[in-house]
Amino acid sequence: MMVNYLVKPIKQSIRYSFRFRKIVQELHEQQKNLKREQTRVKEDVKEAELQIQTQVIEDYVDEWLTNAENALNDVQSLVHRVEENKRCFGLCPTWCWRYRLSKEIENKIVYISKLVEDSHFKRIGHRAELPGLEFFTSKHILASKSSTAAFNKIMEALKDDKVNMIGVWGMGGVGKTTLVIEVGKKTKELRCFHKVIEVVVSQTSIIENIQHKIADFLNLKFEKTTKEGKAEELWLRLKKEEKVLIILDDMWNEVQLNEIGLPLNENGNGCKIILTTRRMTGCESMECQVIVPVDVLDNDEAWTLFRMKAYLDERVSRDIIETAKEVAKECKGLPVAIVTLAKALKGTKTVKGWEVARKKLERSRLMEVGNIEEEGEEKNAYLCIKMSYEYLKKETTKRCFLLCALYPEDHSIGVKHLVRYAWGLELFGKADSIEEVRIQVLEAIDYLKDSCLLLKDEDVERYDP
Repeated sequence: MMVNYLVKPIKQSIRYSFRFRKIVQELHEQQKNLKREQTRVKEDVKEAELQIQTQVIEDYVDEWLTNAENALNDVQSLVHRVEENKRCFGLCPTWCWRYRLSKEIENKIVYISKLVEDSHFKRIGHRAELPGLEFFTSKHILASKSSTAAFNKIMEALKDDKVNMIGVWGMGGVGKTTLVIEVGKKTKELRCFHKVIEVVVSQTSIIENIQHKIADFLNLKFEKTTKEGKAEELWLRLKKEEKVLIILDDMWNEVQLNEIGLPLNENGNGCKIILTTRRMTGCESMECQVIVPVDVLDNDEAWTLFRMKAYLDERVSRDIIETAKEVAKECKGLPVAIVTLAKALKGTKTVKGWEVARKKLERSRLMEVGNIEEEGEEKNAYLCIKMSYEYLKKETTKRCFLLCALYPEDHSIGVKHLVRYAWGLELFGKADSIEEVRIQVLEAIDYLKDSCLLLKDEDVERYDP
């Protein structure tokens, strides 16, 4: 037993001293192995970060990369000490120094070998929760952090008996309409109001148009013909109603509620009003008690939405993903621009195709769109929608879109009317029958809705199949 305690340490010391060069050489080999594995793991991480299903890198992978980086730094330090001591001692090295350094190097070799062995991970990352995005009650509506906060603020304001006027503002295409429609749906589900009336005001803000839209919701037939007379009838009817929510969407100019005939909530009767507008001053001029801003999507939200709508899954090449990210940035975080452009480009399968789209967006100028007064990001919405139109494959679909564009803003377009106009104007050429035109119109409408260039109108589709 005593021999083992004495002889083994001596043999180990002699081995460390006489095998010094070989141990240093083995350190260099393990250094190369670790660098190779480090490069491979970094590439795997980069690839994973580009994929939808592996956006979050596992903690153990990050920890391994940190340990590998520290180990390589330690190797550099050891190599430096070897070179320094060579110069100091020349051909007469101290055996004590060799022993200590050899032992330290061999321990490091064992540690690096273990790192190399542990570098083959079964999984680099896992599916991430969509950054800042969550679903509201509707499965079709995807909201950002900004609109989620706005949604909650509106719902809280609606519970407050002292609040009758809520203003929602933000640039065109940011999702104000989607937000307030969702608020309306939620209040119906929760039975917060007996009636929820949604009215698109639009830029013209004609009082009598607003009156008739509200009357339709109430099944009210006006007996009087003047604007003032209709306002009085509306006022009296709404005063009798309990808990009515009226959503005035897309207001451009200040309107007097009493001119329309809208009594604000008082003692449980009358109306609460939500209005949407592009300017905060619009909310202020209407004396809104609660003003709620809606901002654009942040970079992560915008890319997630774009990628989802363009069907860019984990099988898409890295080059396409990188170019598509540049295209998505041109949308400036506007949901309407992101959705329409992503839908238009979803069939693009080559890097060249995505490059063409990117360069086209970069070269485009506002002059090409024409007659646009909005500023900043709102211009990008027009540009992206214009490009989406250009990417429509069939000329017949483009003609159908242009025909729809002739209708007034926010107008509900009946299919039967489109068919008649298309038949009379021969938009689809000389057809043998009106039924043939109808088939082509329906096909074009479905494609335009799928491209998010037309919105589905439930009322029209219900009564005008």
